[in-house]
Amino acid sequence: MNVKTQNFITYGKQIFSGIRQLRNFNLSSLRKVFSLMGKKEKKAILSLLGVAFVSLSVSSANFYYAHTLIAPANGGTYTEGLFGQPTYLNPLLAHSETDLSLIRLIYSGLYKYDDNGQLVPDLAEGMPQISEDQKQYTINLKPNVKWHNGKSFTADDVIFTIQTLKDPAYKSPLSSLWQSTDVEKLSDYSVKFTTKDISGPFLQNLALPIMSKSVWGTVEPQNFLLSKYNLEAIGTGPYAIKEIKKQASGKIEQITLNASGNYYGGRPKIDSLAFKFFDTEDELLNALHSKEIGGFGYTPSGSNLYLEKDQQDFRTFSIPLPQYQVIFFNLNNPILADLSVRQALAAATNRQQVITGVFKNNALFPASPLLPPGSAASSSPDSFNAEQAKQILDNAGWKVDSKTGLRAKKNAVLELTITTNDSLANSQAAEIVANQWRALNIKVNLSVLPNQSAEAAIHSRSFDVLLFPQKFGADPDPFLFWHSSQVKDPGFNLTGFANADADRLITEARTTTDNNIRKQKYEEFNNLITQQAPVIFLDQAMYVYAVDKRVKNINLQNFYEPNQRFYDLPNWYMDERRVWK
Repeated sequence: MNVKTQNFITYGKQIFSGIRQLRNFNLSSLRKVFSLMGKKEKKAILSLLGVAFVSLSVSSANFYYAHTLIAPANGGTYTEGLFGQPTYLNPLLAHSETDLSLIRLIYSGLYKYDDNGQLVPDLAEGMPQISEDQKQYTINLKPNVKWHNGKSFTADDVIFTIQTLKDPAYKSPLSSLWQSTDVEKLSDYSVKFTTKDISGPFLQNLALPIMSKSVWGTVEPQNFLLSKYNLEAIGTGPYAIKEIKKQASGKIEQITLNASGNYYGGRPKIDSLAFKFFDTEDELLNALHSKEIGGFGYTPSGSNLYLEKDQQDFRTFSIPLPQYQVIFFNLNNPILADLSVRQALAAATNRQQVITGVFKNNALFPASPLLPPGSAASSSPDSFNAEQAKQILDNAGWKVDSKTGLRAKKNAVLELTITTNDSLANSQAAEIVANQWRALNIKVNLSVLPNQSAEAAIHSRSFDVLLFPQKFGADPDPFLFWHSSQVKDPGFNLTGFANADADRLITEARTTTDNNIRKQKYEEFNNLITQQAPVIFLDQAMYVYAVDKRVKNINLQNFYEPNQRFYDLPNWYMDERRVWK
């Protein structure tokens, strides 16, 4: 028994003994004595009694506060605004950020991402056991996990989920990711995945939320898109759907989730989450300032919204995302096939001016998306040097013509067109970059197209320079963006970059599950791309998230998608209580 506990017991005994002594007092005698006292004596006695009462109260309060501390308590409702309507709260069909955000709270995957952006077990008991040939992944499942309807989660649910999304009749957009993977049941709480080839990025697929066979198993493919469970979702996640509130028109106004009491990760502290849905960004912002909602988030690179960081009622978090504005050079253009021109354009590009002018500093100087987290030299160096850019062009024979004021070589004018879409962020950034390059005496045209026309130019590769966003996932596998086999549509190698060394490094990195080897290969690949300069990573997007200050213990550090912002929400809390130390 420690000293604090002994003192507490002694103090309690003294109080109890004093209470017992009170039985020996004769109340009538006490009244008689008090009546014989003079006015001054009575005042003195009452004053002493008052002082004693106050002293006892203060001592008791001091003792209580000295031996207790504030701790999170269950309770509260957090209300967040989301843009657009929920359509498919179904992991196999969802594609909008609104749907995916809600799915993260309702469902669980075999694995999830932690605050370092690393995969950790969720429904799985531990990380997979990978076979010697690196093609088989054996996973043990947590026992005693319950669906929100009270039924048990088993390996049958995992098998059902994978087989359903692979079946083309169910039209899942995730189907292509799983076609070369088989899954089998080893026991009620053990499964094995087998990949056709060794795949370094495969582990990321295992964050897929799992669906209930007992709920969806009887739904025919033709009814899959129409099932009521696409909204009345039943998962194993920390929150379960309580209410879906609709307007007379059928438009969903609000979805309320309640903390799941049998959640295997422990009951979340916040009792309920209310999500309200808005049609425009201005409506969202007005709802936040009028306190109709307690939070919402947005990505400045894809939005016209802006929030000041210092607010009275809410905190703002700015989280880096693997999303970039990128300048792509079409290497099939004879001018841009010259490395010197690309190097000069890179040196003439002041990225900080774009970050400040377009995003009001709600964007980052870009880290390389070609490297896994924690790699050396993960930040892209600031190469802005206008004088150096001029010197590079002079040395390459692109001289300024005294008559036209433009650079030319063998009577060919150095002329380029920057193509982008009509989003505000892209069009403003393109204008800034165009002016920076014009300062080199280059003739720069600007082609700002409607999004559909811009995408057509991308598919046909009919551009000189393209300024467009590029989004990466949790795994840095660059195959789709940089392998020479992807230079033609529908591949995403937009520059036409083809390099045997690059192909080899990409292949070696994606055909091993050894993270150390992958890291080494990606660092070599990153150095190669930096030297060849087929692109300029202009800036890196940030997710801006405003949350009511009453919500505590928010630990947002790293995530790959805005919908992953709830990874630690079960640890958030709004109410507090005092507990004994």
